[in-house]
Amino acid sequence: MTYDFFDCEVRDGVATLSLLGSGTPSLQELGDELVDALLRLQEDRAARVILLTDAGGPFDTAMDLRAAAEAQAGDAGMGSVAADLETIRRVVTLMQELGKPIVAAVAGDVRDSGFGLVMAADVRLAAATATFTTQDMRLGLLPDWGLTSTLPRAIGPNRALDVLWSGRTLSADEASRLGLLDRVFAAQEYEQEVEAYCRRLAGIPQPALRLSKLAVQQSAEFDLTTMLSLEYEAQQQCWDSRETSAGLAAGLDGDAADFSLPGGEDDD
Repeated sequence: MTYDFFDCEVRDGVATLSLLGSGTPSLQELGDELVDALLRLQEDRAARVILLTDAGGPFDTAMDLRAAAEAQAGDAGMGSVAADLETIRRVVTLMQELGKPIVAAVAGDVRDSGFGLVMAADVRLAAATATFTTQDMRLGLLPDWGLTSTLPRAIGPNRALDVLWSGRTLSADEASRLGLLDRVFAAQEYEQEVEAYCRRLAGIPQPALRLSKLAVQQSAEFDLTTMLSLEYEAQQQCWDSRETSAGLAAGLDGDAADFSLPGGEDDD
């Protein structure tokens, strides 16, 4: 798959989407490409894990603020801003509904809307060199990319408001301590650790990954009794899958099943 705003490579079960940094002409164009790539990767049996990462430059997708200012000053309605928000809704919703794990891993400056894109991932990894800055609320616009949901769920409502209102830049260490990041690695170990993490996920049977993602997403909505019933039903689906059979058989021999080979069976 070839795109204008990021590189896409599938290798050893991991599909890596590397954003090419700042300078993208349109959030809608970038969003359309991301939606296309995610939908294609959902159907690609070789892609078991999706890794969103930077490519050494800023991770800072953003809406066209100049156009927004001109439209607002001219009383022209939300116009392009509404279109950008619809693009954001499509990308974030798809990321949440995708049946494969999405890992965000960054080493540089993550700012503005890029912060929200990282927070929309299932797992967030970073090098110690990474920094995180939300969009500037002094412009008068609400933070987007679902940050009003993902931030308070991760760090609580008070800390979420502080991060959004202060606009301060967080180091990877502070972001980790707050609960925004799941793992932080030393710069010299970052690439190796991210690769190892994603390859481990690629070695987990797909039904178990897909159903555990769904269960965790639903956990805040249901009580323990309901979740126990959901686990039972999900376990039955895993039990009936060919990948789980392969995983159990390999585990008995002390090995890990290899699901990255071409022509592997699909339980979806």
